[in-house]
Amino acid sequence: MTGDVVACRVKAVDMASPDVRIVRLEAEHGPLFDWRAGQYASFRICEMEPRDYSIANAPGGGELELHIRRSGAGGVSDFICNDLKAGDPVDVQGAFGGAYFRTRHEGPLLAIAGGTGLAPMKAIVEAALASGLKQDVHLYFGVKDESEIYLERHFIELTHRHPNFRFVTVISDPKENSGRRSGFVSDAVAADFQLLYGFQCYIAGPPAMVEASVHMLGLKSVPRHDIFADAFYTEAQMQAKGEPRPDWG
Repeated sequence: MTGDVVACRVKAVDMASPDVRIVRLEAEHGPLFDWRAGQYASFRICEMEPRDYSIANAPGGGELELHIRRSGAGGVSDFICNDLKAGDPVDVQGAFGGAYFRTRHEGPLLAIAGGTGLAPMKAIVEAALASGLKQDVHLYFGVKDESEIYLERHFIELTHRHPNFRFVTVISDPKENSGRRSGFVSDAVAADFQLLYGFQCYIAGPPAMVEASVHMLGLKSVPRHDIFADAFYTEAQMQAKGEPRPDWG
């Protein structure tokens, strides 16, 4: 792994949902490294093993935003959700990853997020809108139930400021009749578009959701070179797989 290492401090830790924390970091001295919307970085907290997390904000602004879900496995993500506080030191190395926003595409943009896969999709959507993109931008956010929804109001407000932006929350196992879409997020996208040829598509979330979405996009005539996808693995899944790269969200 290569990339610049920057000493940072925690600026804030906010509760976004019962199991998700939004962490904001700023460099202790000098600037942060450069990154592209949708990339990730490696974070070392205390003496724990480094973990990779997606950067949830577009470049610029002088801080890094992370979306961390409590895993229940007692690892780094749980420490962040339970114990990390403003002022704590964090070493950050980055940036990495190829599923970043392509600025030269001339067609519409589709982003599909599952759970904290919302983090890199947020960065991509915000970068696209900030660039003055005139094409349609769609963000579909899939969760299991209502307790997993977060930042919904933020994206609804973005739709008010950007007429070309559309945001849809999809709940696979709803516990109430909230008027939101129900079912699997890939099925919701499939129902809304007859064809998606000409779209540039970004996906991040649990492996099964990413695989289903990639398959669906292929059926909707999206060529593979216009699909950029990251699958997120829990700490327990990564231990079982014996792979070093952990959950990016």
